[in-house]
Amino acid sequence: MPEIAIGLTAARHLLVEGAEMYSPTGRAEHSVLSSPAMIMEMEIASVDAVRNHLQVGETTVGFHVDVKHVAPAPAGNQVETTATLVEITGRKLKFQVETRFGNVLVGTGFHRRAIVRL
Repeated sequence: MPEIAIGLTAARHLLVEGAEMYSPTGRAEHSVLSSPAMIMEMEIASVDAVRNHLQVGETTVGFHVDVKHVAPAPAGNQVETTATLVEITGRKLKFQVETRFGNVLVGTGFHRRAIVRL
């Protein structure tokens, strides 16, 4: 199994619909990607980036999220979320994460996970 190394990356695509939406006005036509849905995509992308590089009997658990939600992604559109491993400290991993709607940066920041034994 390949080792975990800085630079590992993964991308996810999500259609903004259903439970992933939030409307600040309560009106359906104002629905956008919710912050919790964006953060979940960032966490899952981070998991995906290292999933095939863990030893048998290991997984990762998130322990810190530091992100900004800076622009809306309207309902009915697709967003892309990427996670790139930028730091390894022992069993702790730090990922740079971002979500984009086309060329628009929707969210950006860092997510930290720890490698643990099952």
